[in-house]
Amino acid sequence: MKRIYVSLSNKSIENAIKELEKYRDDLKKKLEIFVVKLIQAGIATAEINEGEYKGMITFRPANESVFPLSDGVEGILIATDGVKLIKEWKYQGGIKQAEVSPLLMAEFGSGWLSKVLDPVEGVGQGTFPGEKHAFDVDGWWWTTPDGENHHSYGEAPTYPVHSALFAMMFQIESIAREVFNGELVS
Repeated sequence: MKRIYVSLSNKSIENAIKELEKYRDDLKKKLEIFVVKLIQAGIATAEINEGEYKGMITFRPANESVFPLSDGVEGILIATDGVKLIKEWKYQGGIKQAEVSPLLMAEFGSGWLSKVLDPVEGVGQGTFPGEKHAFDVDGWWWTTPDGENHHSYGEAPTYPVHSALFAMMFQIESIAREVFNGELVS
């Protein structure tokens, strides 16, 4: 931050007030740029971690990108399912279907494979609706509607949202240095 020198004259005080107002406005603009760049970094990382659901999940900033607060700005990264995904399998009574959220499957996975590979503490394994084999260490067999048999232990999570959060956390300082030119980061 540049120094502002003030003498005890009306003109000097008025100039100091103008300089401070200019600095405040500049700081607000830089904060907005900072938050937008953090969100962009999060989105870029999330898109890399979609796994087999690539292109089925939408990551974007909230409509306004940044929201003013009394002491700064706030940004929101939104993740939504971009498509409705229906999984089908054959069972002895016919064909079953389940609507699957690509976002939830990518983030949390399903079945035993999710539990074994899950390095995120507090995140449990997901299941299909009514799934009874999700916790079976031997996995399960399922049949496609055309009669092909498959064995599965579930789907491993790829953590797009979790990864986006960590990407933003790890890039805070470098983005701050870039946007604020070292003014606020020591």
